[in-house]
Amino acid sequence: MKNKSLFGAVALTGVLLASCSTLNSVNPFKGNPAKAEADAAEKAGRISMVSADARLQADPELISTAVILPDPSPVRSWSQAGSSPMKVPGHVRGGEALDVAWSWNGAAGSKLNRALTVAPIAADGKIFIFDAEQTVFAVDAETGKTVWKKKLSSGSKKDQRAFGGGLAASGDTLIIASGYGFIMAVDLDTGSEIWKEDTVTPMTGSPTIVDGRIFVTSNNNEFFAMSLETGDVEWTDQAIAESARVLSSPSAAAVSEFVVVPYSSGEVIAYLPSNGRRLWSDSLTRAGRFTPISAINDIASRPVLSSGMVYASSQSGVLAAIDGRSGTRVWSLPFGTTQAPAIVNEYLFAVGVDAQLICVEAVSGRVVWATELDQYQKPKKKKGRISYSGPIIASNRVITLSSDGRLSAYSPQTGELLEEKQLVKTGRFGANAGFFLEPIVFEGRIIALADNGKLFSIR
Repeated sequence: MKNKSLFGAVALTGVLLASCSTLNSVNPFKGNPAKAEADAAEKAGRISMVSADARLQADPELISTAVILPDPSPVRSWSQAGSSPMKVPGHVRGGEALDVAWSWNGAAGSKLNRALTVAPIAADGKIFIFDAEQTVFAVDAETGKTVWKKKLSSGSKKDQRAFGGGLAASGDTLIIASGYGFIMAVDLDTGSEIWKEDTVTPMTGSPTIVDGRIFVTSNNNEFFAMSLETGDVEWTDQAIAESARVLSSPSAAAVSEFVVVPYSSGEVIAYLPSNGRRLWSDSLTRAGRFTPISAINDIASRPVLSSGMVYASSQSGVLAAIDGRSGTRVWSLPFGTTQAPAIVNEYLFAVGVDAQLICVEAVSGRVVWATELDQYQKPKKKKGRISYSGPIIASNRVITLSSDGRLSAYSPQTGELLEEKQLVKTGRFGANAGFFLEPIVFEGRIIALADNGKLFSIR
């Protein structure tokens, strides 16, 4: 196996370029307190920056459109990123009262040299956490008590830290992709190891499981298809390598006919799941009018599969709908995001890096409504930039989390703010930042993991 201690330096470069974690120890403005404060304000948390592009506006013909959602469904499993291989949880039931049932403080959060990048998953009455020190926890969903924990290691004393990874569950097995450069299967109830497969390169994506296969991406954009039962690698493919990336845990979207993979190069590639044959590819890159940070083409979110369409987005400013079988681009919008869109029936909801929440007709790409969110904690001075994660559609509300510690609920019909709860008190300009990972829903509750490692279960 290659010495993965080199990965720390590579990932650190990517962090600085992508403004993905607070690294005040590397500060070119150290001698200028005023400039240093402004720089820290921009870099606080994993906050992407864009220039003043034209804002999306609602289509005048859709002003009176009635956004009708189906009844919310109960969620008994959120077993992988996006809840399922297709990454479409739909309209779910959870968090009607926005009351905190319990909180848990066992995980290591983001600090100067580490980052929390993996959203929780939930299955079999437990919530699974992957923290910033590569430790996996199982937490009882009803009581908030730790059931078991497992500290990951490369086996080498040279590897002091690792970035990235992800979780997925299937049956009685939990799959762990580690930034130390391996994929492991453990028992869901006990955390005991079932099998382990070295991958040489660090794993940065969350696994997707479908039809007995695991699909996951490494730091150098190598994509793996593996046997769920044994961990044997069935096939791999290499996309364009791109070291500068947003610190996140993207994952593939899959059905039996094809698997769609996002890469940090801005590529989206569809494969035949059985043998890895490329079916089509697209590039979600957009040049011009951006800062060097937001010009990074990374697809930090995951594609979403719905009604034969692939919906994918990049932080550089492209939200696109692609025909799943042919790869033909159906529509695209100039909308940058590091978050996966949420789709319910014919409507798509998304939150952008420039603090705009939108509802779009999924078939046509026409904007039904667009809501401007708070961009700064200090709007007049433009300090304390705020980023948003989500959305999920729960109990007839559009739910987002924010880097200044808020959980917000908006009307899916109009985008109007309905209710808001401050879950985490943050310091000036993002110190002790709030939320950068999307919420999930499990057994009627919204589950949110703050950047300091605190887990919330919200009734």
